[in-house]
Amino acid sequence: MNIKFKSPLHLKSHIGELTVLIRIFKMCFKYKKLITFGFLGVGGLVGSQLWIPYLLGTSVDRAYEKISSNSTDFSILWILASLIIFVSVLRGIFAFLLQYNGEKIANGISADLRNLFHKKLQSQTYKYHDRIHTGNLMSRGILDIEGVKMFVTTGLLRTFEIMTLIFFGSYLLLRTDLQIGLIAFGFIIPVALIATISRLRLRKIWNRIQKEFSILNTNLQENLIGVKVVRAFGGEDYEVKKFRSSHRQVTNDTMNSVKVDATGTSLVGFFFLLVWAFIIWVGGHKIIDGELTIGELTQCLVYLGMLQRPVRIVGLMVNSYARAITCGLRLFEILDSKPRIATIKNSNSINKIESLKFENVGFKYYLKSKKNDVNKINLDLKPGKIIGIIGPPGSGKSTIANLIPRFYDVLDGQILINETPLKTLNLNNLRSRIGLVSQHTFLFNSTLKENIAYSKPDSDLEDVIRVAKIADIHEFIDSLPEKYETMVGEFGVSLSGGQKQRIAIARNLFKNPDVLIFDDSFSALDTGTDKKIRERLVSFQENRSTLIVSQRVSTISHSDEIIVLDQGNIVDRGKHEDLVNKDGIYKTIFELQNPKMQVKH
Repeated sequence: MNIKFKSPLHLKSHIGELTVLIRIFKMCFKYKKLITFGFLGVGGLVGSQLWIPYLLGTSVDRAYEKISSNSTDFSILWILASLIIFVSVLRGIFAFLLQYNGEKIANGISADLRNLFHKKLQSQTYKYHDRIHTGNLMSRGILDIEGVKMFVTTGLLRTFEIMTLIFFGSYLLLRTDLQIGLIAFGFIIPVALIATISRLRLRKIWNRIQKEFSILNTNLQENLIGVKVVRAFGGEDYEVKKFRSSHRQVTNDTMNSVKVDATGTSLVGFFFLLVWAFIIWVGGHKIIDGELTIGELTQCLVYLGMLQRPVRIVGLMVNSYARAITCGLRLFEILDSKPRIATIKNSNSINKIESLKFENVGFKYYLKSKKNDVNKINLDLKPGKIIGIIGPPGSGKSTIANLIPRFYDVLDGQILINETPLKTLNLNNLRSRIGLVSQHTFLFNSTLKENIAYSKPDSDLEDVIRVAKIADIHEFIDSLPEKYETMVGEFGVSLSGGQKQRIAIARNLFKNPDVLIFDDSFSALDTGTDKKIRERLVSFQENRSTLIVSQRVSTISHSDEIIVLDQGNIVDRGKHEDLVNKDGIYKTIFELQNPKMQVKH
């Protein structure tokens, strides 16, 4: 005899699924008051429902007795009718308690999960966001949270309601007539199995649909963000075909799920009608033989009808549990992920950055890469000093800029701020002292004032205007009808590249940082505007450290020290006057950008 043992990986998978359900249940019990009222609603709803078949059966028997005896005293029927109405009203009240509290718990947990999800994404590293596509995250943050919410609505309280109703309803059906009860169970058990199998099949389909929706969201997001690129290349037809292909797969699987659901529902309905017909036939014979009253048969049929809904819902609940596990596993994978860059315990805080040093710093984005993206970087940046960094594309300029606010951790060497290792500093405190203007300008879909005053939203307009003038954007903003209350379109699409860069510069000046980092943030400006802003920055930079990354020599020529990078290494350093007069990359770049000013020896 061959005995098959489940692999540890398989068992681990089931343990993980159970853990997901336990976590969701724990979240439900956080709302103790709502849970209490919800269970009260369940108890009252089940109790009142179980009374109704008995009252109906008794009413039928009493009515038959009155008709048979030609009695005109129908007072007992009025009492029974009043009781049925009263119990029905109670049932409605308890059903409201169950529904209202269940929905409130579900919405509360949904809000909690969204807040946790958003907070977790805010704390994750750049490398994390580089690795996971935004469309995937959006799918988990919307569809998966909705899946957990649906489980809370139909899972916890409804499970208790359905199980209680099936148990006591079955007991009362068997107690009313054992033979009819056993006949009913002969049909109910296979019906429950059909419903469950149908829902388990739906789970597999739903898993595929979830993944396909992630791909669909990614395609849609890329199309919306890259709409200009698509049109510039005439790629509309290609993108439409690609989107339709993804959407067709979602539609096919959705229709497949509808087919499975409809088949299961039809079979369940058919079997219940079959068992009703059989019970009426058996019950009719028992009434003729005097073994059963008409009221008792009515009672049995109503109990059976009452059991139809929970038996149908058993399959739905199995699907709800299965979907909750699927969604929960995907969701908790995000919520349980720990940021690789975080503030350590007993971290240090600084009031002002007095010095910033790179000591033999090495870093690479991909650990499997054979060589570093930057290697043996040494620099010393102090207040009032300006360091410029230049080099060919891909030489590591932006990498150095991104290491200072600790968007990534160095692999070799160390970065020191005030002679303290960067890793020992409080992250929020560190980043509050650094102003980075990235080469990829991002503006929020809000007013110009809110964009500039992002670090201090409640600031006075005068302070906003002051930095806008330094960034040479005030005149443009002042010419707009709504001035600083003008709404910026999504991703700043209503502004030119140069205008967006100047607003981003103003935003970082408004932050009043100790260290200013301009990462190729003058690239969209003409040389005249570039020069004007640099001249206005002179007084602002007096007591601050400034790092300027640029492709243009004119942008960094005034720096106290210029660092020349090539393939991640420092190949030269010095002042503009020295570098431009000796052979090397810097001189080559200068002559390419200034063909009429070639240096003569």
